[in-house]
Amino acid sequence: MRFSFSIYFLILFFNTWAQDCQLNLNIDCDTAKFSFEQYKDSLAFYESFFGKNKDVKIKDEKLKLAFFVALRHFPELKESALKIKLKSISTTMQAQPKWTFIFRAKENRGYQILVNRDSSSNGMYYRDLSFNSLVGWIGHEFAHILDYSKKDNFEMIGFIADYVTSKERMRKVERKADKETIRHGLGIQLLDGVTFFHKNRRVTKEYRERKKNYYLSPEEIIAEIQQNCD
Repeated sequence: MRFSFSIYFLILFFNTWAQDCQLNLNIDCDTAKFSFEQYKDSLAFYESFFGKNKDVKIKDEKLKLAFFVALRHFPELKESALKIKLKSISTTMQAQPKWTFIFRAKENRGYQILVNRDSSSNGMYYRDLSFNSLVGWIGHEFAHILDYSKKDNFEMIGFIADYVTSKERMRKVERKADKETIRHGLGIQLLDGVTFFHKNRRVTKEYRERKKNYYLSPEEIIAEIQQNCD
């Protein structure tokens, strides 16, 4: 289903949050918005079509389906070995190469997306996200994996070292991943998730400030969507 993002829709979509942040947001691109009910009957198809080299052994069908719907927008990763796993981590989601990457050529690497199963660390719980938002956030992690897949092992080791030691490097990497997510057609999904994040009063102050410092703001996401509209 297609939705035209008129001024009326934006006022409706951002009503509470825009009032809090005093934003005047506008976007006039057509884009899809995903719902679990709309896609739930397609899970078996996605598992069959994308199932090769995919380790998606999780019971949460909403999260599982969001994984595959997001993957549909990253055809470059169709043959990649990918895994999604619930784990207690300090962020909402995290993409990383499996540690065995140092023994493998980049074409044979495996990657995993970790999803935080414990909201007590930062106040953000993936189950609180809408299906649309989940697709956007997982798309952000696929954007990271796409970037990793282009690096050889020495470049990957250097990248990891820079990421964990340089805040400026981290900021560039995360903002680049946001932009790549938008270029792959998941801008509205990313915007949905970021908007929810800013409205979620349970998120810790530390985690909220980190998102503000290292990721695109809602206004920047909208500008990127507009620039990438056909």
